[in-house]
Amino acid sequence: MGAIQKAAEQQNIERKSGGFEPLLKHYWPRMAAVMPKHMSAERMYQLALSTCNQTPELSECTPASVLGCLMKCTALGLEPSAVDGLGRAYILPYYNKKTNHKEAQLIIGYKGMIDLARRSGQIVDISARAVHEGDFFEYEFGVHEDIRHIPSPDYDGAQPLTHVYMVAHFKDGGHYIDVMTKKEVDAVRARSKSSKYGPWVTDYEAMARKTVIRRAFPYMPVSVEVQADVVSDERTPIVNDSSDGPLFEFMDDSPEPPANVDPETGEIQEETDDKQSA
Repeated sequence: MGAIQKAAEQQNIERKSGGFEPLLKHYWPRMAAVMPKHMSAERMYQLALSTCNQTPELSECTPASVLGCLMKCTALGLEPSAVDGLGRAYILPYYNKKTNHKEAQLIIGYKGMIDLARRSGQIVDISARAVHEGDFFEYEFGVHEDIRHIPSPDYDGAQPLTHVYMVAHFKDGGHYIDVMTKKEVDAVRARSKSSKYGPWVTDYEAMARKTVIRRAFPYMPVSVEVQADVVSDERTPIVNDSSDGPLFEFMDDSPEPPANVDPETGEIQEETDDKQSA
């Protein structure tokens, strides 16, 4: 189903419901039914109502797209960061050129990405760090892969970022590491609908760290469901009005990545056909 047809269906749902709050009340029993046990249904309902107040621009978005993002937050067990300020999930407005409407999109934050990884039960520890000019930093892949990073004692917040890296230690004793250059991170940012606002502007380093963890997900021991959740990052969930179907689907609104950027990993590909990125 195309973006325009899906948008038309969402508008029909909104007309029948009469706005965001009635829409939330109508779908709340289905949302609460899939909520993880660690979440409070009452708290999440209040957070849902507070989301638009904390980000006034969301009032200009279609109510169904805002609700879809809240449905996705609920299913993931992540509270919206605009309310709790912890950087787990952001609900942001953007203008969809395909539908000519402002719609909400969900962005999983750095801490949210770590939460999703840890829920597998197979990861003992996972972290990501930023490297700045002046730091000692070297890494090696292969049989004896390793990372050595010594932050500069002169770092004062002004030195630009050069790399980000992640390290995950698994329950079975194994580990996984990955490194991204600033150029690779910025290529991912460039194809984000929220590249010029939101956490990419206010929390660039956190988003850079999230990006390297996101790229590592296919190589970590997490469930198929969590893999799918990560792939759906930075998309627009929309309400599914069918009572026997899933809570939401996704709008086909993702911009095409540049020709030299892998759409799944965000890696910059080499110009030659016979050379692949690390």
